[in-house]
Amino acid sequence: MIRLARMRLCVLALAMLAACKSGKAPKRDAAAGDGSVDPSEVAARLDKQCVSGDLEACRNLGVMYAEGVGVSPDPRRATALFAQACTGKNLSACNHLALALAEGLGVPKDAQKAMEVYQQACDGGYALACRNLGLMLRDGRGVPADANRAAKLLDTACKGKVPFACTNAGDLDAVLAAKNAGHWKAAIAHYKLGCENGDPTGCRQLGIAYLEARGLPRSTSAAAVWLDRACVSDDAIACRVLGAMLVEGVGAPKDLKRGQELLTRACDAKDDEACRLVKLAANPAAGDGGLPNALPDGGLPLTAGDAGRDGAAQ
Repeated sequence: MIRLARMRLCVLALAMLAACKSGKAPKRDAAAGDGSVDPSEVAARLDKQCVSGDLEACRNLGVMYAEGVGVSPDPRRATALFAQACTGKNLSACNHLALALAEGLGVPKDAQKAMEVYQQACDGGYALACRNLGLMLRDGRGVPADANRAAKLLDTACKGKVPFACTNAGDLDAVLAAKNAGHWKAAIAHYKLGCENGDPTGCRQLGIAYLEARGLPRSTSAAAVWLDRACVSDDAIACRVLGAMLVEGVGAPKDLKRGQELLTRACDAKDDEACRLVKLAANPAAGDGGLPNALPDGGLPLTAGDAGRDGAAQ
């Protein structure tokens, strides 16, 4: 739903651009009744522009065919348009093409070719492709896993300010730190960048790192600060952990009311462990007089920053 809403906004912007080029006001969709632009008109204009050699128009039309906006969904047509634009060095289209190859959307799956196209776009400076290739290599999606190469790609994407890339990089650094503790320094740096760039998972991972003394000195008070920052941005795990800390008075003055509010907030966000803790907090007699460890099982969740991981439409 979020992706479709974003696509509709793109459709509106594209229609306005097409109108400016033609010198005419965009046609309004009478059926919608809300002043929105008719997507089918947008598709027709983009098709003409694409035929005329406008590679960005080809890419945008490909997205419309992929999403079924203004046209009937046609993955094969979409991928052909991405390939056409990519051949002309439209790097965003190359990213779309690589995703299609990796997932088998409109073409047979070809992970090796997808990796090559992602690398082409990444080398050209399209940071989102660096992230997508990094995740592909991290997880071994159709190709042999290569954690070290993935780490470099995710770091490049992080520096390019791609959403979630910094937290992805930090999570992989945390994995590599199991064999070489020196990777914790990089993990903490990536989590901080992720948090500063608006990814609450990065903030939460910093809080848990303080709690578990991983790459940082143990400090429950510092943990509470970072967890609060993540919880404010609706990270359910952060709300759960911070809520349990407040109920117990760990890292901050004991605040049973706010602690239970945060646990309830996490439970409402479908965090099962938080729901269990809500019941225990409401009926202490059912437990041992306190809340059990509220940290994610096994410590740091290694792929918690994977939301929207392929990001083709970004």
